[in-house]
Amino acid sequence: MRLSVNASTGQKVTVSVIGLLFLGVLGGIAGVAALALRRTESGFAADGFAPSPFDPDVSGFPSTAIKGLFAVAAVLIVGCLVTMVLGTYRRQAVLDGTVLEVRGLLGTRRADLATSRVWIDSEPEYVRSPHGEGNIPTGRRVPHLMAEDPLSGRKVRLRLHSMARTLLPPHELNALAEAVESGSRADAEASQAARTATMLRRLADDPIARLL
Repeated sequence: MRLSVNASTGQKVTVSVIGLLFLGVLGGIAGVAALALRRTESGFAADGFAPSPFDPDVSGFPSTAIKGLFAVAAVLIVGCLVTMVLGTYRRQAVLDGTVLEVRGLLGTRRADLATSRVWIDSEPEYVRSPHGEGNIPTGRRVPHLMAEDPLSGRKVRLRLHSMARTLLPPHELNALAEAVESGSRADAEASQAARTATMLRRLADDPIARLL
């Protein structure tokens, strides 16, 4: 079962278009900067005459340094764009029987919910400020299902919100709860697994319920 944590087709298209627009703008800036540097290095204006004495004096800035700064800025911008696009396309979570597989930008993690130590965690939810001054808290908390492999100790985290900032559908939350309940554990871990399954079912039956 593929869980509803991945981006929708519309979101993928939007991110791709934004990425292409940024690359186009970056290419235009690179072209203008190259022409300006060529003019500065040659010492002549595009019409064949010497630059006006009223032109800004940029001779104190070595062209190699300017090129280096621009190259670093371009690499950072392109890196951010690639990270955003790949993260949008790669993010995915699948429940195969009792095995939870979460794929992110840098790799894929798996955990058997029937045998792993499981619990519910949460974090504050933030959204972009309408005034453009960073992020602001919404007052809600975003729940996560945590699973830790008993042998390797590797942890898998599944965000129980979709990209639209809504809880996963009830049938997906109930499927996760069934996977957690299907295994046998020691008393302490069995009690914790039972509480985790109960919370998952509560979120499925009452989407208004939020973690404290």
